[in-house]
Amino acid sequence: MSWQDTLRARRQQACDKRITVGFDGFADTIVRPLRQAATAGQDAQPFETIRAFGEFLISKAEKSCSVELAIEARQLGGNLPFLSRAAGGLGADVTCIGMLGEPGMIDPLFATMPCALYSFAAPGQSTCMEFNDGKVLLASDCTLPGDPWQCIMDATGGKAPDLFRQADLIALVNWSELSFADALWQRVLDVVVTQPADKARFAFFDLCDVSRKTSDELDAVLRRVGAFSGYRTAVLSLNENEALVTAERLLYGQTDPVEIAQAVRAAYGIDEVIVHTIHKSILVTSRGVTQQATDFVEHPRISTGAGDNFNGASCFAAVMGLPDDERIAFANAFAHRYVSTGRNPTLDELL
Repeated sequence: MSWQDTLRARRQQACDKRITVGFDGFADTIVRPLRQAATAGQDAQPFETIRAFGEFLISKAEKSCSVELAIEARQLGGNLPFLSRAAGGLGADVTCIGMLGEPGMIDPLFATMPCALYSFAAPGQSTCMEFNDGKVLLASDCTLPGDPWQCIMDATGGKAPDLFRQADLIALVNWSELSFADALWQRVLDVVVTQPADKARFAFFDLCDVSRKTSDELDAVLRRVGAFSGYRTAVLSLNENEALVTAERLLYGQTDPVEIAQAVRAAYGIDEVIVHTIHKSILVTSRGVTQQATDFVEHPRISTGAGDNFNGASCFAAVMGLPDDERIAFANAFAHRYVSTGRNPTLDELL
């Protein structure tokens, strides 16, 4: 069967699949750095690649420069909003506990998300520089006054433990950009261990860019992800950069994505490891290795959120019970449609 056939047969089950996601949220300003400003006879010329922009900056070392930014949009951002909007738009019952507005309020940027929303803090602010081959995110760390878990409990009226216990899939995202993520991920684990083990349920993790974290910090969070495997099927999703940094810091410097995924599984006892790059996607489980080439978009409408949309579709495919090859194919199809059109496709459109 194909993922289309599987989902046509099971689509009525989607609304019964509960996903609880924590804990970030950003307001993104999407920009394109300009290599040449517009003139009377010519449109502005953006830097097409990260390399071209980087070489320009290097040429200005020990000098000064200014870079004009063409502002394209101000939109919701962060791992939680993109992942949740994708999974919720496909029909799952998604609950978000995140930085979505001042406590007790929802910022208008997030109000149209097809999810139940609980906010414990104002969103972070980030600038997303778009290029044809990727993006560069500029954002500051986010902190909270007081105990982070108490903020979560206050925002949810004390319902947070039940929202995580009852979820078919827990998604914990953006560990690297939230200084309080460690504390919250541990509290979620404390909730999960109070239940009998149920490997039909999932715990999904996206660390985000780990480059600025120490080896000890990265080792500790991967051990925590592995600890979830004793109670649910733990799934770790890495992009190419995160996979390479992990291999360099903690493993044997592997550069092949399959080898990295296999080594992470073996070293940390994580049930399933996904590595997604712009050219292929890989899922490594106890059942074996599944990999598929992606349909590369040479001129993307948007790349910010591409990995999160892939992850959101992966989470939806997991709770819908798709087999490994269909999970990857579905996530690739969803992410391709997002990158090429700049918006989330519905399940009907994909089918």
